[in-house]
Amino acid sequence: MRNYIQYNANQQNEVMIAIPALGERKEMYEALAKALPEVWIVAIDLPGHNGLLDNDFSFQSYNKTIKAVMNELNMTEAHFVGNSIGAWIIQHFYRNYSTAVKSLTLLDGGYYFHGDYHLDDEMEIQLPIIERFEDLQEAIHEEIKSMDIVHAEDRLYLYEYFIGNFIEEDDIYRHHSMVEALNYLAKAVDQQNYCIEKETPLPVLLLLADHQQDELLNKKLTKFHERQPTSKIIKIPNGFHFLPLTNPQEVAGWIRNTIL
Repeated sequence: MRNYIQYNANQQNEVMIAIPALGERKEMYEALAKALPEVWIVAIDLPGHNGLLDNDFSFQSYNKTIKAVMNELNMTEAHFVGNSIGAWIIQHFYRNYSTAVKSLTLLDGGYYFHGDYHLDDEMEIQLPIIERFEDLQEAIHEEIKSMDIVHAEDRLYLYEYFIGNFIEEDDIYRHHSMVEALNYLAKAVDQQNYCIEKETPLPVLLLLADHQQDELLNKKLTKFHERQPTSKIIKIPNGFHFLPLTNPQEVAGWIRNTIL
């Protein structure tokens, strides 16, 4: 299976590399690509995700994977967007390949050092194994219901995407990612600070899901703004953590008005 997917490949004036959230697939950027038809978007699966049987899950190895995809597609530079863990990954890529990066868009992640706030989190990620398709359907419907998505077409899109996260094998449904990859990557952002510590000359856009305002969030954002004083920080009303999936129009609007 190819580890990347292209959207709007006929548009090559603006190019964007898109990195998914932990446990998600490259296809999570489909709706954003539709909302940004003027941008050639290349979304790349995380290691050990979407059926990829990798044995090296490190950020350093994945950086090389991203650069190899760019070389294959004859890209010398691109805008970069990452959701959740993807927001830390694109900053690490910038550290290694700064001339290949035109801008950074962080989607509900990447604005603080995870290890400063999750030092006691030693729990291993476990993946569900589901025997009945009806149980899988019910779980996904409940998840979407909790998001309070208004439009029926949006609920259908989310349902089809989340169903695609599971693979039928030997009469059971298992998650598409390797549990070893999930745990390795989750621990990586706890153990090492991948945030850019010095102000970058690049445009930086931070889009946040509509978190409840609290002291901890304000502390994280204050530190981020001290590191990146020229960055743009926006909270997306009625936003959810997987912003490219749930709020593609709002994300596209801010990218178009701030980055492009």
